[in-house]
Amino acid sequence: MLVHEFSDREALRIAEEIERKGERFYRMALGVARGGPAQALMEMLRAQEETHAARFAQMRAALPEDEEETYDAEANAFLSAIAAEVVFPGGVLASLMNRRLETVRDVLLYAIGSEKDSLLFYMEMLLKTKNEACKRTLTAIIEEEKKHLYDLQQLLEATA
Repeated sequence: MLVHEFSDREALRIAEEIERKGERFYRMALGVARGGPAQALMEMLRAQEETHAARFAQMRAALPEDEEETYDAEANAFLSAIAAEVVFPGGVLASLMNRRLETVRDVLLYAIGSEKDSLLFYMEMLLKTKNEACKRTLTAIIEEEKKHLYDLQQLLEATA
């Protein structure tokens, strides 16, 4: 596995990509969740992912370049492993092409896994960053992602 050297800037770039991937996923999921509470939830989550991506992009642009510190080796390995799983695999298009996302239940299970991976990534970033603005934003986004996870799990239980 290739291990990247992460800094706040690199971690925010990956976080932005995670949120953009989530936005694309929920936009595609709208086609599977036709009507009802599932469609409303997917649209709400799509909009929130789009907002998160914009927040991460703004934060990354605001970081001073001369204060860039890389994370320790352990954090780099952990974040690289999560980023490889969350951002770079076949993802949504591969899942749709393999016809694994045919039902609302399939979509919910995929979304729950993605939200868990995102949470792991953001929690590790929160532990490693020294930037106070980054900490505040990550804390808020982690809380929103936890709410996403809860909402998805509730909807999954309702569809069982």
